[in-house]
Amino acid sequence: MSGGTTWRRERWRRIRAVAQRDLLEFVRDRRTLFVTLLMPMAMYPVLALASTLGLRTALSDIDARQAPRPVALALTGPDAPAFAGRFEAAVDAVTGERTDWPAGVHLELTTRAEAQRLLDDDEVDAWIDLPGGTVAGLEGSGTVPLEARLSALRPADLHQQRHVIALIKAMADSVLGDRLRASGLPESFVEPIDLRFVGAAERDEAAALAGVVPTAAGGVLVLLALLTATGAFYPAIDAIAGEKERGTIETLLIAPASLADIVTGKFLAVWAVALATLLVNAVSIALTAVVLLRFLPAGFRLGVGPAEAGFAVLITLLAFVGLAAVAAATCLAVTSASRSTKEAQNTLTPVILLVSGLSGSALLPGAGGNLLPLVPFAGQVAVARGTLPGSGESEPAILLPLILSLLASAAITWVLLRAAAAALADEEVLFRGPDSASTLLARPAPRRRPTPMQGFAAALAAFAALWYAQGAAPESLALAIPLQQAAVMLPLAVAASWQRVNRRATFGLRLPCGPRPWAAVLGGIAVGAGLFLVGAAVTLAIRGTHLSPAARQLAERIVALILEQPIGLAWLLVAVLPAVCEELFFRGWLLSAFAGDRPGRGRAWVAILLQAAVFAGFHLLPERMPQTFLLGLALGWMTRVTGSILPAVLGHLAHNGTPLVLVSLAAGREARRLAAGDTSTLPWELVAGAVVSLLVGLWLIQAGRIRGRTAVSQ
Repeated sequence: MSGGTTWRRERWRRIRAVAQRDLLEFVRDRRTLFVTLLMPMAMYPVLALASTLGLRTALSDIDARQAPRPVALALTGPDAPAFAGRFEAAVDAVTGERTDWPAGVHLELTTRAEAQRLLDDDEVDAWIDLPGGTVAGLEGSGTVPLEARLSALRPADLHQQRHVIALIKAMADSVLGDRLRASGLPESFVEPIDLRFVGAAERDEAAALAGVVPTAAGGVLVLLALLTATGAFYPAIDAIAGEKERGTIETLLIAPASLADIVTGKFLAVWAVALATLLVNAVSIALTAVVLLRFLPAGFRLGVGPAEAGFAVLITLLAFVGLAAVAAATCLAVTSASRSTKEAQNTLTPVILLVSGLSGSALLPGAGGNLLPLVPFAGQVAVARGTLPGSGESEPAILLPLILSLLASAAITWVLLRAAAAALADEEVLFRGPDSASTLLARPAPRRRPTPMQGFAAALAAFAALWYAQGAAPESLALAIPLQQAAVMLPLAVAASWQRVNRRATFGLRLPCGPRPWAAVLGGIAVGAGLFLVGAAVTLAIRGTHLSPAARQLAERIVALILEQPIGLAWLLVAVLPAVCEELFFRGWLLSAFAGDRPGRGRAWVAILLQAAVFAGFHLLPERMPQTFLLGLALGWMTRVTGSILPAVLGHLAHNGTPLVLVSLAAGREARRLAAGDTSTLPWELVAGAVVSLLVGLWLIQAGRIRGRTAVSQ
């Protein structure tokens, strides 16, 4: 126990020494310190002031900028015909340009019941009731009260109200002219009409601005996420790429510290700077908000008390601590694979764009769900957004998403740090400097497997091709599926032909290693089939019959393809083609690139996790991602322990082929009910058989492997 405690203390001392060293280097770079920490203090006031002035100007001018529209009035009562004649004569007599004058006037003489219907159906803008004596009152010397009734079923249109006021004012001017010509009448003669609107909610500037606050707060959260991630940008570049350029990385690597200790120390330094950036930005936002309230209209209220505001700030900071950790680990992992500062900057720029896109996706209408807190950057913004007024989340309910977000941040950070350590151990990346770069058209030197950057580049190109192929894909899945698979395979074909890699080693083109290759093959089939049914049962138990329209439409299209196409073509499109193409890409190229030639156990598992995450992301629909991630883990593990891609191909084929078997055996009506989400359970016999199949498959793969050997090391 004492020896273990001493070892942990020594390790922590080494990690702390690396962290302190890197922090000192960062503080010495005053320009980076200014850009990262001090610039936001001046940025937020300027941004807030400009936004506030713009909002106030827009609120005051928006109605004035609207084009004139026609006005329709319903008139009821005994004096309606006489009033209509007098009204039309007054309007026709108007000359010159008048403020808020409508594009046209239409009068509807009707009954009270019909007037109410017209008002509620938005066929008239206002309803004026004219009892007997109204026109006589206009010809006298008193003030005639008029009530313009508005609809209580729809929001009041201030622009149309102004049009009505302008019309009545024109009639009042006409009456006033008649009275003045008669002369000698009481003073009330100059105020013949007192028009009041009833039945419409008041609209003021403060209320209108209050509706903008949730949107503005969401934008501030995205900006805070982006700036927090940017706080890790420059320290991460200097921590590894800068050390490579200065020639000090070799000295650090021969120090009495493991790669894990060095990477952890550098991570703590970068994380500390990201946290400092978060704190500075949070303080700047708080101070700016206090000043901002002075510029807002009188009567404006945020709608939250000090306790609610404090809780929201606490939850936001806790969630963004995890965001800062993921950002620091991401920047370190990317810069670890870079050979120079310039290359690191170029590589990190798309990462910042990715952070912006993921963070902004949490603000989209309908964004949410139980899995969103697990998504990096989007999850933290979603948790913080749940504390805003009007989000519908109670204080206890937000704690579970916060815990999930922090756990996901810790797991993602661990995986990324292992990837950074693996990249730091790559001698080709470490010692081949920027001066060794070749010409644009020169092919790279032969190598056994692709590098992590080559794998990452192929994944980005394939994802972009798949995304754009969705827009060109026809409605028929018989044509859409081959197009989508071609979109994935085209970047792989280009990369594999350009890079001089050993294709047999990269793609695992051999029989499973071990004395019983048939066991690994059968195990892959059993795992694939069992995993589909177990995953479907768990998904139905958690989500029930709730499916998004996109997921429901895809399921119905797949069932229709199975029922309407010949069985051989259906198997080819749904099972065989995806199994072959996707396994070559994900368990072939991508897994080999992330794992390297002879990875340790840690790097091998990091490679499996990374390729499974990319595999899930390629399926686009959030409902499909959990099961495809688990399938990617299982197939990646199969490839690792058997040394062959064949079990993964057959396992993938069995996974995709299981629904074909179920739909073929079931009646067409039952199959469509299952696809439409009208049933929430699977028969228990089927689920029990799936669990047995999964366990037997895992046992067969373990029984057929060679102990101590892995696929990625052969």
